[in-house]
Amino acid sequence: MKVSFASTIGILLLSTLIVGWSELYLPLRESLEIDVIRLAGCLVKLRSRIYNLRSAILQVTADAERLRSSVGALAEQFPAAFSSDLYVVVNTSANRLYVRRGEALIREAVVSTGSNDTLVSGSRRWIFETPRGVRTVIRKKERPVWIKPDWAFLEAGEAIPPWNSPLRRQRGVLGNYLLDLGGGVAIHGTDKEHLLGRSVTHGCIRVGGDDIKFLYDSVPLGTKVYIY
Repeated sequence: MKVSFASTIGILLLSTLIVGWSELYLPLRESLEIDVIRLAGCLVKLRSRIYNLRSAILQVTADAERLRSSVGALAEQFPAAFSSDLYVVVNTSANRLYVRRGEALIREAVVSTGSNDTLVSGSRRWIFETPRGVRTVIRKKERPVWIKPDWAFLEAGEAIPPWNSPLRRQRGVLGNYLLDLGGGVAIHGTDKEHLLGRSVTHGCIRVGGDDIKFLYDSVPLGTKVYIY
């Protein structure tokens, strides 16, 4: 039987593969004690698992976002279930402030809340977050003066002056009105209204000019502020 040229080429290629298998793969496997084919199969399976895990992470992230939205909605409704008094709600994730009476929405405002950044200087450490929980409006101020703290000088790369230094007294930074929530936290105006809606503060809640005027005029002392 006459063998065709194509058959001859095929036989030669097969022979080459067999020789390569015996001369290259088998010694490599014996010397390294690694089954390359099995290793390749494991890598394929690992890649598949990574892909599946990535898909699962995306799903969990989406579920967490939905859960956070649900918790946020519940947090806004929670005070209304127990009181018909005026109260304030601050959503730090959305940077929104709501004035409510019971379930009725009186006012909504875009605000800025804590950046959650950390500043460390020697043994001192500051975490710039808006504290969550229930607070109370303990006093109100018109044209408040900001007493510049140590961290503000450190951020600016300036030397820290004594506590009685006039360099610490800053006017206009807090806007025209302030509602003090205690513990160094306040709702106040700002000279940086272009940053409203972003998490950029050192813990306080910044509000635009018209909204802080409304809060100053409408929110009495003793009003509860729910922050989440």
